[in-house]
This record gives sequence, structure tokens and C-alpha cells, in this order.
Amino acid sequence: MKFKFISPQDPEYSQSLMLRWEEVQKPLGLPPGSQCGAYEHHSFHLLAIEGAKVVGCLLFSPESDYKGRIDQVALSEEYDGGRFGRRFLSYLERTLCQKGFREIYLRVMPHNISFYQRLGYQPCGDEIDNMGHNVQEMRKYI
Repeated sequence: MKFKFISPQDPEYSQSLMLRWEEVQKPLGLPPGSQCGAYEHHSFHLLAIEGAKVVGCLLFSPESDYKGRIDQVALSEEYDGGRFGRRFLSYLERTLCQKGFREIYLRVMPHNISFYQRLGYQPCGDEIDNMGHNVQEMRKYI
């Protein structure tokens, strides 16, 4: 398994779009294409690749020289759970720290809060409504 940063022009991009839709947007009842936001082209796209298959992806959107948001974390079903998610996020955090980032945050569904807490993320404020679903903002200083 390798981790790789890509741009929307790279050949793996279409696979990452499909994985993001299947694992993040489709369960929320959103149509294909809804996984593409305005931030898409200035986000860092991190992929986990096994052989020729994209099995994990996420976006990191910088908001300043030291802070940004993780978005659309998607893992293939066969890689969801276990230590894979921990290794994937750890790789992202180490890379961001090397680039000078010190604060990261994300919004998670309530059933994922304990996973992120074990990785050092702390809830910030109350749950909020995001497109009809409750989410919790969580923050980590790296």
C-alpha cells in the first residue's frame, strides 16, 4: 500500500471521485457529482493505493499558512476499520506538519467521534446540522 498526493489532472483522480461518492455522498442520498466542491482544485488530495486500486482518499483544504480542514474521508469497505484509517490520517498529519501546518479540523458524523478522539481530535462546540445530518466539528493541533 502506498500513500500519494495527486491533483485533479492525475489519472487516479476519477477513481478517487467515485470512492468519495460511494462512501461519503451516496449514503447521504446525494447524487454523483455532489462530491465536487468549490475547494476541489486548491485542496490537497491524498490517496491510498493498493496495486492499481484507490482504496482511500481525503481532501485537505488550507485556510491559512498554518490551518486547514480535512474533508470527504473515504475508505473502501474492505479497509474501513482496523489500523488503516489511523495510518492514513497519521501520514497526512506528518506531511502537513512538515509543510508548517499546526491546526487541522474536520466535521464527523456522531458514530465516528470516538475514532477521532482516539487520534487526538477534540470536539469543538455543539453538533451542527450539515445538509440535514448532525455533525461534530473536531480539532487537533499537530
